[in-house]
Amino acid sequence: MDRALDLLKRCTTPAGFLAALDRRANYPRIWSRDGCICGLAALACGDPELVAALGKTLTTLGRHQGPSGQIPSNVTLDGQQISYGGKAGRVDATSWYILALCLYGRLGEGDELVAASWTALERACGALRAWEYNDLGLVYVPVGGDWADEYVLSGYLLYDQVLRLWALRELDAAAERLGRTASHERDHLADLITERFAPTQGSAGPAFFCAGFHPGARFSQFDAFGNALCCLLGVGSEQDRLASLRHAQQISRFDLVPAFHPAIEPDAPAYQALKLAAGGPFRNSPGRYHNGGLWPMITGFWALAARQLGPVELADRWTAGIKEANQQASWGFHEYLDANNGEPGGARQQAWSAAAEIIATASGLVE
Repeated sequence: MDRALDLLKRCTTPAGFLAALDRRANYPRIWSRDGCICGLAALACGDPELVAALGKTLTTLGRHQGPSGQIPSNVTLDGQQISYGGKAGRVDATSWYILALCLYGRLGEGDELVAASWTALERACGALRAWEYNDLGLVYVPVGGDWADEYVLSGYLLYDQVLRLWALRELDAAAERLGRTASHERDHLADLITERFAPTQGSAGPAFFCAGFHPGARFSQFDAFGNALCCLLGVGSEQDRLASLRHAQQISRFDLVPAFHPAIEPDAPAYQALKLAAGGPFRNSPGRYHNGGLWPMITGFWALAARQLGPVELADRWTAGIKEANQQASWGFHEYLDANNGEPGGARQQAWSAAAEIIATASGLVE
């Protein structure tokens, strides 16, 4: 874990966490989801320098909140370039900000920043509510609208709903600490997620939470990030969560969980759409990047969920898989491994790959 902590510290700047030391593309910027996930690791380990970096990250993101309440996807260190997304806006950036800011208040430096940012939090919640469009409780996500920004799902996606649920739970806890009125939207949302995404007991369908749906389709592939958060947050029944955990174990390769499974193959109708979704060079061949790539960051949340559900030996195995992946190519801390051969891919010196080692053994992040 020493090397992981060292990388996180080398990714700190006066403006917050960089996504990576790799200079390619937009990685050396302050990112919402990357910075907030690194912040979860900071809060879990309690390192003062890293906790302070989370505070700086949140301040930078809040300073550049958009006119409709949306939180930036990323910001340059000088604050001159602000991105709310590429081909589509990034829905999850706003939920990560709410979650990390409220956790910072509960586990970090106290609620001073939370209190000072309360208007920003309310505006962020307003943006998420507007993105429901039909006012029925679930946010609608365009293609490329969350962390899997070169994947092909759109509509009411599992990951985005469960992440919002986590954010709302921490927001209500912060409201109670500050003597403000809690919204309790979380109660309705938890019921909605169970109703619309949980596996139907006794059916022939998948034994895990579905990846999402829209009016014309239901997505049956396994969304690893969304399912991990369901298991971590206690969504659905214990039977649902254990079934999801078993599935993640069964499809693991090199002791890491693939981002989405099964991979979309070249002869599938969705493969052309996958090519069109690429923001640049095509990276999503089967078993790579979002299309079934093995991400240490996602496996960190699975290890944490396994510790909570009980199979500690599985949690330890996934934790070991994260460490093994991070040390490849001379401690490259790559974004992902190729599920076909275990070779590292994507950006090097990725901060949230380092954060995964710490999150995998964390406590206190979920109440």
